[in-house]
Amino acid sequence: MSKKPTMSQIAALCDVSQATVSLVLNNASGTRISPDTRERVLKVAEEVGYAKSAAKNRKPPVVALVMDDVTATPMAPGLIEGVMSAAEERGYLGMMAMPGRDGLEQLLATVSKSRLAGVIYGRLITQPATLPEILNDIPTVMLNCWAEGESVPSVLPSDMAGAMRATLALIEAGHSRIACVGGESTIMAARERRKGYRTALATKDIPVDPVLIRGGAYSIAGGFAAMNDLLALDNPPTAVFCYTDRTALGVYQACTRHGLRIPEDISVIGFDNESYSASMVPPLTTMELPHSDMGEQAVAMLAELTGGGGAHLQQKIECPMVERKSVAPPSH
Repeated sequence: MSKKPTMSQIAALCDVSQATVSLVLNNASGTRISPDTRERVLKVAEEVGYAKSAAKNRKPPVVALVMDDVTATPMAPGLIEGVMSAAEERGYLGMMAMPGRDGLEQLLATVSKSRLAGVIYGRLITQPATLPEILNDIPTVMLNCWAEGESVPSVLPSDMAGAMRATLALIEAGHSRIACVGGESTIMAARERRKGYRTALATKDIPVDPVLIRGGAYSIAGGFAAMNDLLALDNPPTAVFCYTDRTALGVYQACTRHGLRIPEDISVIGFDNESYSASMVPPLTTMELPHSDMGEQAVAMLAELTGGGGAHLQQKIECPMVERKSVAPPSH
């Protein structure tokens, strides 16, 4: 054990995520951390001297992560862990506020302006957002959201590039009859992913067939219905790019209903890399949302702002592909 214990070391000893350790040590309210886990983290922190080590030093500057309800989606841990890990590495103290629970005003009231390095204002779903007026004079970086018409630095996933890479992977496997299933036109991520799909086809001189583009299928049921319609076509697709992994689940079910095998008869790629995607039969190839990397980049941009430098207004982080068993050359 090093002389200066870190949250990462405590997380490893407790077999929990670093985000969980940060939430416990910062006494964040509104979380669903079990009493046993909380007690174990506090005990290990005391054993390794974390609290004692921190007390000897001057109080570090605070980076406040402000997010909506982190218990509502499995997408939260990556964003939290990315921010908290990067904050610790840079010598900040990471804290959290959830509007309606801790409350932004309450957090800012407990942290003096002299200690507050800045705020990372996040959303669990990629979307435009309006910053609270209370943040007007505080260095702020927006995470997984952006302010329209305002010069506020933001970090977003590169949905368009991710969709383009997924579609190109299907083309490289030998497919040219590729469907795009899911996503409302009112959702920015859906528009960007559909744009990436179209761009990939264009780069390979494959005409876009509007009949192969099915919107609105965000749920399992939506993916099932859309794929049923596609398989009823005179010339159905041999591959499908899905807006989400949930959509892909519905596509899988429709293929099973029609007696088709994945990937022998139909290739499928999803998006989001949700926990169940590796357990699908066959395991789903999907694009991963780079939430941890986005959190780290947000802290880096905040450090640039507070250091007197200028941060880029918008940074987009690449979505890596998780290759599994749902893609194969088309059957003849």
